[in-house]
Amino acid sequence: MVYFIADHKYVTLRHEAGEVLLDEPLKALEDEFGDRFVRIHRNALVARERIERLQRTPLGHFQLFLKGLNGDALIVSRRHVAGVRKMMQQL
Repeated sequence: MVYFIADHKYVTLRHEAGEVLLDEPLKALEDEFGDRFVRIHRNALVARERIERLQRTPLGHFQLFLKGLNGDALIVSRRHVAGVRKMMQQL
């Protein structure tokens, strides 16, 4: 598992072989997998072991790059940047 992204009623689980739609709230997934995943946005959880780097964009936003995503990045909300940085220092 690489990450979970919530979109309205469904959550998309991204994994090595593709994607799966889940009918389970992101909060329930966070409670279940919280030791292996970290919240980076109100709609996103990412696998701690997949985190590669955090990068600031020219507009001042933060992007998180994950191993195995071929350069695609996920947005980290301002609210979660400090927590993500702290967690990355512990990796």
